[in-house]
Formats: sequence, structure tokens, C-alpha cells
Amino acid sequence: MEESDIMTVEEVARFLKMKPQTVYKWAQEGQIPGTKLGKEWRFRKSILDEWIDNSIALSKGGFDLMFQQSVLQSNQQSIGKEEINSLLRESME
Repeated sequence: MEESDIMTVEEVARFLKMKPQTVYKWAQEGQIPGTKLGKEWRFRKSILDEWIDNSIALSKGGFDLMFQQSVLQSNQQSIGKEEINSLLRESME
């Protein structure tokens, strides 16, 4: 794969360790960020990286981690419940 930020379906499939058919299907369904240029799908690696990071953060495991970090932070700083909720909202933006 070239060092270009623009990727094809096949390059995205290798990057995500998936089948190209799955990437193509997800692109058609709008489940993965990409655009169709003519007849070909193209993806920007930096956007895919951000998409993966956001998907992890919004997963149950990611939320649990954020919650645990908030509780630890509140215990260390004597932060109240309202401030914890504010931290959680900020971390999800």
C-alpha cells in the first residue's frame, strides 16, 4: 500500500483485516465512512482511524473504561456526581 491517505476497497480490507466484499457492502450501506468516485469507492485513512477510535470509545468496553477512569478521577479529586456526568458527556463528544 502506498503512503497515500486515500485507500481503495482492497486496501481498506487489508488494513481492517476483513474481506473486500464486507468493506464494499458496508460502504454501500453507509456503515463505513467513504465516498464513491465514479464507479469506485475511496476512503481516507485518517478518517478510518478516527472512525475506529470512536467505535471503540462508544462500545460497552470503551464506555466502561471511561466510567472507571471518571470514578478514579472523582475519588482522587473529590468530584461530585454532577461533575462526573459532565466528564462523561465531554469524553463522548
